[in-house]
Amino acid sequence: MTVPPSAHPAASGACAVAAAASADPVAPVGKAQAEESVAIFQRSWQTYQKLLEVDFLEHNLLYQAVQQHLLSLAAAAAGPGDGSYASAGGLRLVDLGCGDALQLARTLQRCGCPGCRSPGSGVPLASYTGVDVSAPALALAARHLAFLQPTCEVSLVEQDMDAFVRGCPAGSFDVAFASFAVHHLSTLEAKQAFLSQVARCLEPGGAFLLVDVFRKEGEDRGQYMQRYQGNMDEAVDKGIIEPGEAATVMEHILNFDYPEQLSAYQQAAAAAGFAAAECAATDSKQFGRCLVLRKAL
Repeated sequence: MTVPPSAHPAASGACAVAAAASADPVAPVGKAQAEESVAIFQRSWQTYQKLLEVDFLEHNLLYQAVQQHLLSLAAAAAGPGDGSYASAGGLRLVDLGCGDALQLARTLQRCGCPGCRSPGSGVPLASYTGVDVSAPALALAARHLAFLQPTCEVSLVEQDMDAFVRGCPAGSFDVAFASFAVHHLSTLEAKQAFLSQVARCLEPGGAFLLVDVFRKEGEDRGQYMQRYQGNMDEAVDKGIIEPGEAATVMEHILNFDYPEQLSAYQQAAAAAGFAAAECAATDSKQFGRCLVLRKAL
């Protein structure tokens, strides 16, 4: 499940999509609709936090893989002790479907971000751009990411992630990240088209770190749903969440989740222009995976 992000679009130096959006008036949202949006977010967020507190979904394993790859990307880019990457200003990172950004913020802190500008001192982060459609979640993201400033430029963009990457200039970022968001695209073709746009937004040699849910090989969506129902039943039996909360989770999953098999995803990544698609970590129940998609130099 995903947690929806900050109310003010802000253009980053790398990508001025938010500035363009602010010049285009957005229809006002009615008070009742806005309040319902906040209420839905808060209910989902509270359930998600209960599951995270005991690491029931094993996200720690997946984010450890993200941490390792961020550190290796920074080390590789810096070169053999010459500091060339750090002197260039550091990584430009875009977080697509960032939600409240809590898990990635903690990962970035463990990586030493925003980092010093010398090799071996952590991940030097020049900019963070978070993109999400949820204003309540973005407001939380602003708080969780405050530690990055002023060394790192932080931009939070209230926009659909697919629309964002389609409007983003080529080569705007060094690293893209998405956590439990891409599975909401309802077809493999839609996911491949999204991956193509992400690849275009990355510099040559850039990487897309993807944390998401996947079906087992040979498993259809109905079988996946049955398996996930069993997962939520276990969470209820262990007293982690209430039956009503599990029902809300399953309603969301039935309506909005379209996970793919790993092999199909890897084929889509290759067709989208990524040179490699490595599975870096898989949770013990084979729901969540961390994939590293690399763009050729």
